[in-house]
Amino acid sequence: MKLRDVPGALDRTQHARWFKIAATIALALVVVGAYVWYAIGVQNGTFAGSSTVLERLQETSGLAEDDPRLRLIGGVLEDSSVTVSAGVGAAVALGIGVIVVWLGLGLTYLFITLVAVLVAGPMLLFEPTAVYGKLILGVLVLAAAFTALMQALRVLLGGPGAVMGVARNMLTEAVRMKISLVLIILLILGLAVLPGFLDAEQPLRYRVQSFFQYSVTGTFWILAFLTLAFGIASITGEQRDKVIWQTVTKPVAAWQYLLGKWLGIVGLNAVLLVVASSGIFLFAEYLRNQPAIGETQAYISPEAAVAEDRFILESRVLTARKSVDMEIPEELQRGSEEFEQRVREYIAAERLTDPEFAQTPDDLEYVVGQLEESTQRAYRSIPPGDSRLYRMTGLQAAKAQDNPLTIRVRIDAEGNRPDAFYTMTFALPFASDPTPLVKKMGLGFYHNIAITIDAINDEGVLELVIFNGELVNTGERGLAVIPNTSVAVIPENGLEVSYRAGGYRANFVRVVLVLWVKLAFLAMLAVCASTFLSFPVACLIAFGLFLLAEMSGFLVMAAETYSTTDRQGNEIWFKTIVANITNWVGLSFKVYNDLQPVKRLVDGRLLPWSSVSVGIGVLLAATGVLYAIAIAIFKRRELAIYSGN
Repeated sequence: MKLRDVPGALDRTQHARWFKIAATIALALVVVGAYVWYAIGVQNGTFAGSSTVLERLQETSGLAEDDPRLRLIGGVLEDSSVTVSAGVGAAVALGIGVIVVWLGLGLTYLFITLVAVLVAGPMLLFEPTAVYGKLILGVLVLAAAFTALMQALRVLLGGPGAVMGVARNMLTEAVRMKISLVLIILLILGLAVLPGFLDAEQPLRYRVQSFFQYSVTGTFWILAFLTLAFGIASITGEQRDKVIWQTVTKPVAAWQYLLGKWLGIVGLNAVLLVVASSGIFLFAEYLRNQPAIGETQAYISPEAAVAEDRFILESRVLTARKSVDMEIPEELQRGSEEFEQRVREYIAAERLTDPEFAQTPDDLEYVVGQLEESTQRAYRSIPPGDSRLYRMTGLQAAKAQDNPLTIRVRIDAEGNRPDAFYTMTFALPFASDPTPLVKKMGLGFYHNIAITIDAINDEGVLELVIFNGELVNTGERGLAVIPNTSVAVIPENGLEVSYRAGGYRANFVRVVLVLWVKLAFLAMLAVCASTFLSFPVACLIAFGLFLLAEMSGFLVMAAETYSTTDRQGNEIWFKTIVANITNWVGLSFKVYNDLQPVKRLVDGRLLPWSSVSVGIGVLLAATGVLYAIAIAIFKRRELAIYSGN
């Protein structure tokens, strides 16, 4: 065989059925074997993991298995199994590998991988060039996965019918049209470059949060711009260039043409989301298994206990938690008889010196708001050497679990000077061990305190006593408080207790699903706008509505705080109109905004299936309405004389 015949022979080989079967079996054996070897290594302690932490802690400290401290650590690390993350990575690698093999590209991808390793491998050995080697490998992996999944999607859309044909053409356009190709390349490069910008000196929890914030947010916004720009450009371009004449004369019905366009964009988004989310998830798991601040290696600290950085990462970031804020007593809230009596007494006292005090509705509302704020601030303020009892209720679900809880608290004092530290004491009256906890705290920062579920009573109530100072035992005189120098103030939302309500991995899946449905809605918005508008106007409308949806929470808040009357209580008509329009626009996208998938993921807060199902239902209903409008408009278009201007 001549050398020039070798590529053809290899191509025929990789398309042969016997090769595909053999390569699939070999690939499965390699991936499964590597995973089993790693899992065994984790179990016997060769590789560090949460089980290693518990074993070493029990050996070195002599704690009993039912000791609350050991159960606390076990609860924190329950969801951090490295074998799960390795299993996900193995499943992703095996899935993409099988797709590549059965597309007839097994040897091609193998050759590309060998070339990449030969080029990037030596670069990884030297520190100055290591970052470029990682970049090359990252871009290669993401690009290879994208290419393979795009080929698989084309096969899935290979069925008969006009809808499938239009959808396949959309996938072809996606890699041919400059506007979409640039955004796809930007997404792949961005995900490959982002890990290099993380500061290795930062606490691990901040690195993971920063990575989630920038990667997931960046992915969604790039895909949102791609969805709108590509969808509008495709349909308006075909009308402008009269390419659509060849399509509608097949004949292809309006509903088939528009559904095919939408299906192609949704499929493209699915491929890009799978590639991006897989890369994000696997790198987050890689970060999770890096040493945290205070650890000699992942999960292992010199004290054979969980380091604070690791504890916060596992209990507040890589989790799906619910939170309960401290309860404000009813008598301190407007509407209660005690508070209303206080308002009347305050106004009566002020009117002794100023008869015009709080005579207008606006002035009265302002006075009531200020009085409520000052009253609740006094409740959240603890004088030096004094103490205050706070309650958190509705914790029955947390009581039913055997997972640790986290108290998150912030103290403000003395302008939050960075060089000032306060010694605070915390006591839990319901805990089996009510020994107070003394903690030195920086001002203006949130601090986390781990507690066990026995601090909650049978009614689901957690009581917390906070002393502004250090509680000490003076012997004969009993307990005394060494006070701090000033009043300690807990700001609004500055005290909460949170508990684990699910795993972050399942939360991550729900977040990606919500993002995909949002992109599907944006795809139909682009399709609808381009049925009757030119490219610039359709972009203006579609991007404007997208930005309004993303800003809807801010719009509602702005409308609530916007004053529509003058100081005499007279209503200003144009301000009323502005406020009502702003509020209506914000409420129109309320469900879209309330999901907040990225924020929940970054903060480690649960995105429940109930919220997901409601959000998806509303977005799909809105997508259906837009689809019906698009069909009605498109049927009435005189496409043969449309100029695109």
